[in-house]
Amino acid sequence: MFKRLVIEDWQQVLPVIAFSLTFGIFLVLSVRALLMKRSKADYMAHLPLGENEESEQ
Repeated sequence: MFKRLVIEDWQQVLPVIAFSLTFGIFLVLSVRALLMKRSKADYMAHLPLGENEESEQ
């Protein structure tokens, strides 16, 4: 079955490009998180995730 499957040269590069892009984004976000100032991290940690139940009433 796989003998009939023809893989072109450019199709072999696509998984490498996708992995590289994903890894690059992960690396940039990780470095940004590690270099973030403590005050900014505390501010972002205390941001509300949604509307308060009291404000809906």
